[in-house]
Amino acid sequence: MSLLSGMFLHGQAREASVMIENENHHAIMIQVEQPEKDTREALKLRLERSGLKEKLRNGVVKYKGVTLSEISPDKLDIYTKVEEGPNNSSVVYMAVSRGYNNFANSMADSSITQNVKKFLQSFIMDAQHHSADIGIASQVNDINKDEKNYQQLLDEQADLQKKRSAIDSRLLEIQNDLYLKKEDIDKKKLTLRDAKAKRGKL
Repeated sequence: MSLLSGMFLHGQAREASVMIENENHHAIMIQVEQPEKDTREALKLRLERSGLKEKLRNGVVKYKGVTLSEISPDKLDIYTKVEEGPNNSSVVYMAVSRGYNNFANSMADSSITQNVKKFLQSFIMDAQHHSADIGIASQVNDINKDEKNYQQLLDEQADLQKKRSAIDSRLLEIQNDLYLKKEDIDKKKLTLRDAKAKRGKL
């Protein structure tokens, strides 16, 4: 894959070339300020909502013979690729063919080219929403884990307090039993001593 000469602006769709089935073809590209994995998933979801089902091959996703009204009312072959960009960003490429490798270009298909640019620029918002959803889901998972650990500690605390209550109750019972038994032993020793004293006087 090779880019057209010059740097592209962040969030601004521009013309480029993309390698598809070992050939360079005209495409539109845009940079998205989020990781490649998140952008790829966001693009897949965006196109799925339009009824498109992807077919991945050699890193290029192909949608064959599909209609995407935002680009054209006609059936097209749409190719997308998402690559890692600088500073944890990603770059999205989209190429469109009328079939039989008849790829659209800015000269012959200016309306399609402009529509692809509009589509990718509008996709930025989808990507941001998806990224935000991922962040929210991650925070929810963290909270759920913390709440689960918190509840486990509460359960353990309640169990230990229950055991401590049972231990305290048993210790009190033992203390009472010890007192009664000591009193009984002392009485028996006193009786024994009296018996021995009487025996000595016989």
